[in-house]
Amino acid sequence: MVLRADFHTHTTYCDGKSTPREMVESAYRKGFTDFGISGHADFSFAEPGFGMSDAVLEQYKQELYALREEYRGRMNLYIGIELDCLGPEQKAEYAIGSTHCLFKNGEYVMVDDTEEKSVDAVNRLWNGDWYEYSRDYFELEATICDRLHCDWIGHFDLHTKWNEGYRYLDENADAYLEPALAAMRKLNDAGLPFEINTGAISRGYRTEPYPGKRLLRELYAMGGRIMINSDSHHADHIGFHFDQALQIAAECGFTRVTTLAPGGGFREIPIL
Repeated sequence: MVLRADFHTHTTYCDGKSTPREMVESAYRKGFTDFGISGHADFSFAEPGFGMSDAVLEQYKQELYALREEYRGRMNLYIGIELDCLGPEQKAEYAIGSTHCLFKNGEYVMVDDTEEKSVDAVNRLWNGDWYEYSRDYFELEATICDRLHCDWIGHFDLHTKWNEGYRYLDENADAYLEPALAAMRKLNDAGLPFEINTGAISRGYRTEPYPGKRLLRELYAMGGRIMINSDSHHADHIGFHFDQALQIAAECGFTRVTTLAPGGGFREIPIL
Protein backbone atom coordinates (compact mmCIF):
# COMPACT_ATOMS: atom_id res chain seq x y z
CA MET A 1 0.00 0.00 0.00
CA VAL A 2 1.12 3.56 -0.75
CA LEU A 3 -0.63 6.09 1.50
CA ARG A 4 -1.34 9.35 -0.33
CA ALA A 5 -2.95 11.30 2.51
CA ASP A 6 -1.28 13.48 5.17
CA PHE A 7 -3.17 15.78 7.54
CA HIS A 8 -0.70 16.95 10.21
CA THR A 9 1.60 19.56 8.66
CA HIS A 10 2.85 23.06 9.50
CA THR A 11 3.75 26.16 7.52
CA THR A 12 5.31 29.58 8.05
CA TYR A 13 2.04 30.61 9.72
CA CYS A 14 3.46 28.90 12.83
CA ASP A 15 6.80 27.09 13.20
CA GLY A 16 6.99 25.53 9.73
CA LYS A 17 9.76 26.36 7.27
CA SER A 18 7.69 26.31 4.05
CA THR A 19 4.79 28.49 2.94
CA PRO A 20 1.32 27.03 2.40
CA ARG A 21 1.83 27.20 -1.37
CA GLU A 22 5.17 25.39 -1.11
CA MET A 23 3.57 22.68 1.02
CA VAL A 24 0.60 22.21 -1.29
CA GLU A 25 2.77 22.16 -4.42
CA SER A 26 5.09 19.59 -2.84
CA ALA A 27 2.19 17.35 -1.78
CA TYR A 28 0.78 17.49 -5.31
CA ARG A 29 4.15 16.67 -6.89
CA LYS A 30 4.48 13.71 -4.54
CA GLY A 31 1.17 12.34 -5.79
CA PHE A 32 -0.97 13.01 -2.71
CA THR A 33 -4.69 12.93 -3.28
CA ASP A 34 -5.65 14.28 0.17
CA PHE A 35 -3.60 16.85 2.05
CA GLY A 36 -4.24 18.91 5.16
CA ILE A 37 -2.42 21.78 6.84
CA SER A 38 -2.84 22.08 10.61
CA GLY A 39 -1.18 25.23 11.97
CA HIS A 40 -0.53 25.54 15.69
CA ALA A 41 -3.26 27.31 17.61
CA ASP A 42 -2.43 30.35 19.73
CA PHE A 43 0.21 29.20 22.22
CA SER A 44 1.04 32.64 23.62
CA PHE A 45 -0.25 31.61 27.06
CA ALA A 46 2.97 29.58 27.44
CA GLU A 47 5.32 31.01 24.82
CA PRO A 48 4.61 34.61 23.73
CA GLY A 49 4.31 35.00 19.99
CA PHE A 50 4.01 31.30 19.20
CA GLY A 51 1.06 29.90 17.28
CA MET A 52 -1.70 31.72 15.43
CA SER A 53 -3.69 34.55 16.98
CA ASP A 54 -7.33 34.82 15.87
CA ALA A 55 -6.35 37.44 13.29
CA VAL A 56 -3.54 35.31 11.88
CA LEU A 57 -5.81 32.27 11.87
CA GLU A 58 -8.26 34.12 9.64
CA GLN A 59 -5.46 35.06 7.19
CA TYR A 60 -4.31 31.42 7.21
CA LYS A 61 -7.81 30.18 6.37
CA GLN A 62 -8.25 32.68 3.56
CA GLU A 63 -4.96 31.67 1.93
CA LEU A 64 -5.84 28.00 2.19
CA TYR A 65 -9.35 28.59 0.79
CA ALA A 66 -7.74 30.14 -2.28
CA LEU A 67 -5.28 27.26 -2.66
CA ARG A 68 -8.11 24.76 -2.34
CA GLU A 69 -9.96 26.40 -5.20
CA GLU A 70 -6.78 26.41 -7.28
CA TYR A 71 -6.27 22.67 -6.74
CA ARG A 72 -9.93 21.64 -6.91
CA GLY A 73 -10.28 18.50 -9.01
CA ARG A 74 -6.58 17.69 -8.67
CA MET A 75 -6.08 17.25 -4.91
CA ASN A 76 -8.37 17.51 -1.90
CA LEU A 77 -7.10 20.22 0.48
CA TYR A 78 -8.25 20.28 4.11
CA ILE A 79 -7.89 23.23 6.52
CA GLY A 80 -7.03 22.22 10.07
CA ILE A 81 -5.54 23.37 13.33
CA GLU A 82 -3.45 21.71 16.05
CA LEU A 83 -4.83 22.57 19.47
CA ASP A 84 -2.92 22.30 22.73
CA CYS A 85 -4.55 20.68 25.75
CA LEU A 86 -3.95 23.80 27.88
CA GLY A 87 -4.66 26.34 25.15
CA PRO A 88 -7.66 28.04 23.56
CA GLU A 89 -10.09 26.15 21.37
CA GLN A 90 -9.88 27.90 18.02
CA LYS A 91 -11.88 26.57 15.09
CA ALA A 92 -10.97 25.14 11.71
CA GLU A 93 -12.41 22.36 9.54
CA TYR A 94 -10.65 19.76 11.67
CA ALA A 95 -8.63 19.81 14.88
CA ILE A 96 -5.78 17.70 16.22
CA GLY A 97 -5.61 17.43 20.01
CA SER A 98 -2.08 17.47 21.44
CA THR A 99 -0.21 18.06 24.69
CA HIS A 100 2.87 20.23 24.16
CA CYS A 101 3.39 21.48 27.70
CA LEU A 102 2.70 20.85 31.37
CA PHE A 103 2.05 23.39 34.12
CA LYS A 104 4.10 22.57 37.19
CA ASN A 105 4.75 24.73 40.25
CA GLY A 106 3.63 27.86 38.44
CA GLU A 107 5.78 27.15 35.36
CA TYR A 108 4.93 26.04 31.84
CA VAL A 109 7.20 23.18 30.77
CA MET A 110 7.52 22.44 27.05
CA VAL A 111 7.80 18.69 26.56
CA ASP A 112 9.39 18.91 23.09
CA ASP A 113 11.58 22.01 23.17
CA THR A 114 15.16 20.76 23.65
CA GLU A 115 16.60 17.78 25.49
CA GLU A 116 18.59 20.06 27.76
CA LYS A 117 15.48 21.99 28.80
CA SER A 118 13.54 18.79 29.43
CA VAL A 119 16.28 17.32 31.60
CA ASP A 120 16.56 20.56 33.54
CA ALA A 121 12.79 20.74 34.10
CA VAL A 122 12.55 17.13 35.29
CA ASN A 123 15.48 17.63 37.65
CA ARG A 124 14.08 20.88 39.10
CA LEU A 125 10.35 20.24 39.16
CA TRP A 126 10.04 16.44 39.44
CA ASN A 127 13.19 15.80 41.51
CA GLY A 128 14.70 13.88 38.61
CA ASP A 129 11.84 11.34 38.53
CA TRP A 130 11.02 10.77 34.86
CA TYR A 131 8.20 8.38 35.71
CA GLU A 132 6.39 11.04 37.76
CA TYR A 133 6.94 13.50 34.92
CA SER A 134 5.49 10.93 32.51
CA ARG A 135 2.52 10.29 34.82
CA ASP A 136 1.71 14.01 34.92
CA TYR A 137 1.97 14.16 31.14
CA PHE A 138 -0.43 11.27 30.57
CA GLU A 139 -2.87 12.47 33.22
CA LEU A 140 -3.11 15.76 31.34
CA GLU A 141 -3.24 13.97 27.97
CA ALA A 142 -6.24 12.01 29.22
CA THR A 143 -8.22 15.26 29.58
CA ILE A 144 -7.96 16.21 25.90
CA CYS A 145 -11.40 14.78 25.16
CA ASP A 146 -12.89 16.86 28.01
CA ARG A 147 -11.08 20.09 27.13
CA LEU A 148 -11.07 20.10 23.32
CA HIS A 149 -13.48 19.26 20.56
CA CYS A 150 -10.78 17.56 18.49
CA ASP A 151 -10.98 14.93 15.78
CA TRP A 152 -7.96 12.81 16.69
CA ILE A 153 -4.99 12.57 19.04
CA GLY A 154 -1.63 13.85 17.83
CA HIS A 155 1.70 12.28 18.91
CA PHE A 156 0.24 10.60 22.02
CA ASP A 157 3.62 10.09 23.75
CA LEU A 158 5.35 13.29 22.60
CA HIS A 159 7.23 13.62 25.90
CA THR A 160 9.36 10.58 24.90
CA LYS A 161 10.97 12.64 22.14
CA TRP A 162 14.38 12.35 23.88
CA ASN A 163 13.96 8.75 25.02
CA GLU A 164 15.60 6.94 22.10
CA GLY A 165 17.06 3.69 23.46
CA TYR A 166 15.02 4.23 26.68
CA ARG A 167 17.57 6.81 27.80
CA TYR A 168 15.34 8.20 30.56
CA LEU A 169 12.34 5.87 30.78
CA ASP A 170 11.74 2.15 30.33
CA GLU A 171 8.60 2.31 28.20
CA ASN A 172 7.76 -1.29 29.13
CA ALA A 173 7.83 -0.60 32.88
CA ASP A 174 4.56 -0.60 34.83
CA ALA A 175 5.34 2.89 36.14
CA TYR A 176 5.27 4.13 32.55
CA LEU A 177 2.51 1.94 31.12
CA GLU A 178 -0.09 2.33 33.87
CA PRO A 179 -0.83 6.06 33.28
CA ALA A 180 -0.22 5.73 29.55
CA LEU A 181 -2.83 3.00 29.13
CA ALA A 182 -5.31 4.76 31.42
CA ALA A 183 -5.10 7.82 29.18
CA MET A 184 -5.28 5.71 26.02
CA ARG A 185 -8.39 3.88 27.23
CA LYS A 186 -10.19 7.12 28.06
CA LEU A 187 -9.36 8.77 24.74
CA ASN A 188 -10.18 5.62 22.77
CA ASP A 189 -13.49 5.27 24.62
CA ALA A 190 -14.27 8.82 23.48
CA GLY A 191 -13.97 7.55 19.89
CA LEU A 192 -10.80 9.43 18.98
CA PRO A 193 -8.33 7.90 16.50
CA PHE A 194 -4.63 8.00 17.40
CA GLU A 195 -1.99 9.33 15.06
CA ILE A 196 1.15 7.44 14.09
CA ASN A 197 3.43 10.44 13.72
CA THR A 198 6.74 10.34 11.84
CA GLY A 199 7.82 13.92 12.58
CA ALA A 200 10.56 13.08 15.09
CA ILE A 201 12.14 10.72 12.52
CA SER A 202 12.34 13.42 9.84
CA ARG A 203 13.97 15.78 12.34
CA GLY A 204 16.46 13.19 13.56
CA TYR A 205 15.25 12.73 17.14
CA ARG A 206 13.87 9.20 16.89
CA THR A 207 14.24 6.16 14.67
CA GLU A 208 10.59 5.09 15.05
CA PRO A 209 7.35 7.08 15.06
CA TYR A 210 5.08 8.02 17.95
CA PRO A 211 3.49 6.14 19.68
CA GLY A 212 5.87 3.33 20.63
CA LYS A 213 5.09 -0.19 19.42
CA ARG A 214 4.00 -1.42 22.85
CA LEU A 215 1.37 1.30 23.03
CA LEU A 216 0.23 0.62 19.47
CA ARG A 217 -0.27 -3.07 20.28
CA GLU A 218 -2.36 -2.08 23.30
CA LEU A 219 -4.38 0.32 21.17
CA TYR A 220 -5.09 -2.44 18.67
CA ALA A 221 -6.24 -4.70 21.51
CA MET A 222 -8.63 -1.93 22.62
CA GLY A 223 -10.15 -1.80 19.14
CA GLY A 224 -8.62 1.61 18.46
CA ARG A 225 -8.16 3.36 15.15
CA ILE A 226 -4.99 4.86 13.69
CA MET A 227 -4.08 7.63 11.29
CA ILE A 228 -0.63 8.15 9.78
CA ASN A 229 0.70 11.69 9.53
CA SER A 230 4.09 13.31 9.00
CA ASP A 231 3.89 16.36 11.28
CA SER A 232 5.95 17.90 8.50
CA HIS A 233 7.46 21.34 9.08
CA HIS A 234 9.10 21.40 5.65
CA ALA A 235 7.82 20.69 2.15
CA ASP A 236 10.41 17.95 1.66
CA HIS A 237 9.09 15.94 4.64
CA ILE A 238 5.47 15.46 3.60
CA GLY A 239 4.68 11.74 3.81
CA PHE A 240 8.04 11.08 5.45
CA HIS A 241 8.67 7.38 6.21
CA PHE A 242 5.04 6.42 5.66
CA ASP A 243 6.26 3.03 4.44
CA GLN A 244 7.88 2.41 7.85
CA ALA A 245 4.77 3.62 9.68
CA LEU A 246 2.53 1.30 7.65
CA GLN A 247 4.82 -1.64 8.34
CA ILE A 248 4.77 -0.93 12.08
CA ALA A 249 0.99 -0.57 12.02
CA ALA A 250 0.63 -3.96 10.34
CA GLU A 251 3.09 -5.57 12.78
CA CYS A 252 0.95 -4.27 15.65
CA GLY A 253 -2.18 -5.85 14.18
CA PHE A 254 -3.87 -3.00 12.34
CA THR A 255 -5.46 -3.78 8.99
CA ARG A 256 -6.88 -0.32 8.23
CA VAL A 257 -5.77 3.30 8.30
CA THR A 258 -8.23 6.12 9.03
CA THR A 259 -8.16 9.25 6.87
CA LEU A 260 -10.36 12.28 6.45
CA ALA A 261 -13.02 11.97 3.76
CA PRO A 262 -13.66 14.70 1.16
CA GLY A 263 -17.31 15.02 2.14
CA GLY A 264 -16.60 15.21 5.87
CA GLY A 265 -15.94 12.65 8.56
CA PHE A 266 -13.56 9.71 8.23
CA ARG A 267 -13.01 6.82 5.87
CA GLU A 268 -11.07 3.59 6.37
CA ILE A 269 -8.37 2.43 3.94
CA PRO A 270 -7.18 -1.20 4.02
CA ILE A 271 -3.50 -1.86 4.65
CA LEU A 272 -2.64 -4.26 1.83
